[in-house]
Amino acid sequence: MREKLMIANQMRKLRKVYSNNPKDKRLCSKCYYTYIIECIIKGKENFKISFGGKYVTSFPNRIYNYYRYILESIYRFFLMHFAPNNDNTPLKYRLIHYGVSKPVHCKIAEMPNEVMLYGFLKVNGFKITGEHLYSDSTVYDVAKA
Repeated sequence: MREKLMIANQMRKLRKVYSNNPKDKRLCSKCYYTYIIECIIKGKENFKISFGGKYVTSFPNRIYNYYRYILESIYRFFLMHFAPNNDNTPLKYRLIHYGVSKPVHCKIAEMPNEVMLYGFLKVNGFKITGEHLYSDSTVYDVAKA
């Protein structure tokens, strides 16, 4: 346990001076916090660092797409139950017969600076043993060197 605390203290000190770039500092902090949670609190020897993804479209556009989806769903309900059957404009015909399609928002995996990650872990006595690339996240398996 003392060895783990010494490594954690070394990581804490080194994350502040390892790089001046704010993204790299966040990367080092993420490694440090993951080590604290997984190895010290949970008592594991190895840990995994995961980096989530980000959406391709902006947040206001995604909200607007869902807003339109809800309005078209309400309008479809109105058309199916209260509108006369003889009105066949293209929008109404599409809504009645095909329904409203739910908005699709793509998410891509956010790639960290791997040179910085490898270097920071190597200085602290760790190495990356595996890398798992998913469509919306990236996970690195980290073990002692």
